[in-house]
Amino acid sequence: MIRPPVGRHLRYWYTYRTAVAGVIALALSAAVSWLYTQQIACDAHTGCVVNVSVHPEDRFAGQTDPGNGVVIVGIDNRSVQTIGQYPVPRDVYATALRNLEIDGATVVAFDVNFPDRRDPATDGLFAQALAGSAIPVVLSYSAQDTLIGDGRLIQTSPNSEPPGIDEIPLKEFRCTDTNPDPSAPCRHPDPNVILASTDLVLDADGVVRRIPLFVQPACFATGACDSQVINSFGVAAYGAASLGTDFKSTSLQHSGGSATFGAAWSIPVDQTGSIWINFSGPPGNFKKYGHYIPLADVVNGTASPDAIRGRIVLVGYYQLTGVNDQQLVTTSAGSNGTQPMAGVEIHANVVRMLLGAVPAAAAGSAFLTPEPPILIFMTILGLGLLMALAVARLSILWGLLATVVAMAVFTSAVAYLAANHSFVPDVFHPLLTIALAYTGVTAYRFLYEDREKRKVTAIFGQYLKPEIVTQLARKRRGVEDIMRGGERRDITLLFVDVRGFTSMSESMAAGDVVNLVQMYLDHLSGIIFSWDGTVDKYVGDEIVAFWNAPRLQENHALLAVRCAYDLINRAPELQQRLLAKGLPPIRWGIGINTGPAVVGNMGSRSRIQYTALGDTVNTAARFCATAPAYHLLIGQPTYDLCQDHIAVDTVPGVELKGKSAQTFRIYRVTAIRETPTSPWVPFPTDMATQAHQAFTQQYAQQAVIAAGSSGSGDIRAGEAAGQAPAGQGPPAG
Repeated sequence: MIRPPVGRHLRYWYTYRTAVAGVIALALSAAVSWLYTQQIACDAHTGCVVNVSVHPEDRFAGQTDPGNGVVIVGIDNRSVQTIGQYPVPRDVYATALRNLEIDGATVVAFDVNFPDRRDPATDGLFAQALAGSAIPVVLSYSAQDTLIGDGRLIQTSPNSEPPGIDEIPLKEFRCTDTNPDPSAPCRHPDPNVILASTDLVLDADGVVRRIPLFVQPACFATGACDSQVINSFGVAAYGAASLGTDFKSTSLQHSGGSATFGAAWSIPVDQTGSIWINFSGPPGNFKKYGHYIPLADVVNGTASPDAIRGRIVLVGYYQLTGVNDQQLVTTSAGSNGTQPMAGVEIHANVVRMLLGAVPAAAAGSAFLTPEPPILIFMTILGLGLLMALAVARLSILWGLLATVVAMAVFTSAVAYLAANHSFVPDVFHPLLTIALAYTGVTAYRFLYEDREKRKVTAIFGQYLKPEIVTQLARKRRGVEDIMRGGERRDITLLFVDVRGFTSMSESMAAGDVVNLVQMYLDHLSGIIFSWDGTVDKYVGDEIVAFWNAPRLQENHALLAVRCAYDLINRAPELQQRLLAKGLPPIRWGIGINTGPAVVGNMGSRSRIQYTALGDTVNTAARFCATAPAYHLLIGQPTYDLCQDHIAVDTVPGVELKGKSAQTFRIYRVTAIRETPTSPWVPFPTDMATQAHQAFTQQYAQQAVIAAGSSGSGDIRAGEAAGQAPAGQGPPAG
């Protein structure tokens, strides 16, 4: 159970808003951080509970010239039309390989699968070209499907679960063995032929962002090869260009969560052995900057040797109709929204990235590295706390503006840092934290403020007019700001009481008494509300109201006097309604006093009331008790505050009940005016008295008629009814 002092603070949002905002921020930061871990798990296909893969950071990708290190030889629609046959005959690949070697290519990598036999003649020509090549040649070795392993990608095979197909290139394209058994390991491999995986791993949203560096080939499970790991296609092409034939024995090493290529570079890899691809631009970027040659031009010998010499050449399908080897990449957002990138161009970007690793090793600008998880968590936590505390201390609209500005500034800053420091930011989760911090704190504030408004309405709705209640409910601290315990302030009190009501009510039916009192209270309370007064309480037929609390009112004394004028001036309206209901007319006197009083929320544990206490209250009550019907009596403090607007007569020789022998100066208000220079308007005492007499006569006539109709001879009307003995009907008129 919460101790009273703590509980008292917890009840008030404005007092305890920093702690509440902090708790909300911590809870949201923890939830968003967990969502971040789920995104990582979903993207890596290692198992996740919730798929929330969102990568707005992909929009930050720029566009640059890929450089002269890589050229793509594309098997495109024009090339197929020129060759006149599809699939492309393998002797065409043989011709292309020889021409590229002649033109000075350092490595030729075929992103084309060769797992099946076709025409023996053309297959033989391609096998001869591969065996006789003086430059490294990389052959694609892809899988029908792949599995995620520990630090590597595993190609499915007939022996795996689920089973797959071993699509290793034909043995004659990579071996000079005399043993034709394709399931037997290669004992005499072609010296310059390297097998490499072209398999890609898509993130949970179907986008290629990373490339697996280490792949376990299907042939290892079937026993068709001894290699437990082969490298990715781009890595193999880069390694062959860097190390030549030594790349076979000096492969990329995986140790301690990093991939190391000799002494050239080392880069962290994720749990699947993958690294992020630093794309040079959107799909078609290599072609845009002139690093693309159609296969037909290479085969026909029309390609410029200058575009090939000293470069790594990747041969593959390029937007060829009917061949679906294209994938969405991070830079697809910059090219017609969702245009996919050809597989050969994806691998070309990997080669381009690796080629830039050595000269840029000091700055680390070639490789992309994701933000460390601890940095992301601290960013989420910091932004969550900052935004929650800011929103808690700002208005709703200013908080919304601050949220929008914070999101814009954060996005711009991260985009700049990512572009200049080659790291992959996590944008979604910090932005989500900022938005949720505003939403969470604002929702709590709305719930709290709605509760406070309901409290204010419940407490003051019966005392004040709705407009003032609404105004009070808008206060920042709600009930706490209005009622911070009792406080002493100057107020003006008004007491109004019906004359002769007690004796009158004894001779009336109970239902008539209730109706009369209800109509009287409704009428006078409505007038008090119209003059912004606060109804303190109803004591039988007496109404107590005051001004200058709970809100400050500079001219509170004059407002009370003007209200009293209206209470008398509009008395005939009530008399008319009472007569229409067959109820007797009534009269009332009014007393007003101004002075200090203690105002606040007072009462017992079971019932509290917003009221005023003090001698000023008692004096106002005595004024009301002394005032004749339709007269207003005021004290000296009230007159001092209103003397420019009212005319008075002194009421001499009045000793107030309960004031010992003290004699007070009391005034009867006789006239009032709008401004200090306006003409005087007589107080409506005489008018109200004459109206009351007229209504009394009308009521008496109604009573005679009613008595005659009922056969009763006992008729009393108006104040005469109040003279009948208790329990006795009215005498005959």
